[in-house]
Amino acid sequence: MKKIWILSVAAAAALALSACGVGDVGSSSSVRSAASSQAASSQAPSSAAAVTADSVADSLSGLQSYLVANASVTGTPEAMRADMIGAKSGVKYKFGYNGGKDNVTLELYQYDPSSLNETAQKVLSEVRNSGRFTLLEKDVEATLSDSGKYLAIVTDSSTDDANRAYVQKVKNLVKGFKAG
Repeated sequence: MKKIWILSVAAAAALALSACGVGDVGSSSSVRSAASSQAASSQAPSSAAAVTADSVADSLSGLQSYLVANASVTGTPEAMRADMIGAKSGVKYKFGYNGGKDNVTLELYQYDPSSLNETAQKVLSEVRNSGRFTLLEKDVEATLSDSGKYLAIVTDSSTDDANRAYVQKVKNLVKGFKAG
């Protein structure tokens, strides 16, 4: 009986450690190679002004390209455990903005609105209603695109006016991506 209890506590701890860290819904080192290949496809073209929502695919990599070009998102995306929130796929960027060093964390997730499991339905409903959802007893602020396909979690450890405006800009870009 003790062994079963110890195993279940260990499994719960492993899940909690790999799943959440205040906005870090779940990174996975075993899927970093997928993120690296996705990074190559999400680099901004030479003319950032030419990247509009209409000029990129309606996909997570399209959203990444759009944000790289229009919100100065930089760095190599790391694949995330999107299943923790019922998403189809997800990536995380960590980069510096406005002189900061790795002060911004941006997580992007893609959902398939025609095939939402119970977890996805709960997360998306909470975000639609309050701009937040609960994961492993943590309250996570999130932005949902108007299309309902993309969710973003943006955090910035700097709180000056320029950084707050930048975070709002990223949220607005995600919200309006492929809305029509």
